[in-house]
Amino acid sequence: MKKIQKISLFFLLCLPTIGFAEIKEIPFTLDDRDRIIRTEQKVESVKAEMNSRFEAVNQRFDQLFNFLWAVIGIFTAMTVSVFGFAFWDRKLSLAPMKKDNLRTLNALQEYAEHQPKLREILKNAGLM
Repeated sequence: MKKIQKISLFFLLCLPTIGFAEIKEIPFTLDDRDRIIRTEQKVESVKAEMNSRFEAVNQRFDQLFNFLWAVIGIFTAMTVSVFGFAFWDRKLSLAPMKKDNLRTLNALQEYAEHQPKLREILKNAGLM
């Protein structure tokens, strides 16, 4: 029982100090207000600077993409022109050979009219 009395006496003696601890106010001076205003101004200037940098980076990316599209267009045009030239050249170079082959085939067919063995060979090959 004596322990309970001692503990309650201790709390009763500490009670006034606990009450004053909650009532104590923190002073807010004009210097504190000025400091907050300066901090807000600095934050706004940093935001503006970041926005300008982001705009510059976006503009640079746009330029880079435009350049890449130009390079892709150039390589596409080069590829199409090379394939076009190759097909045109192949067609142009094979035309005389086709004429020669047709003349040779006509000559063989005329000769096969007089030679039965040659006629049979051309028929088996599907050329007559």
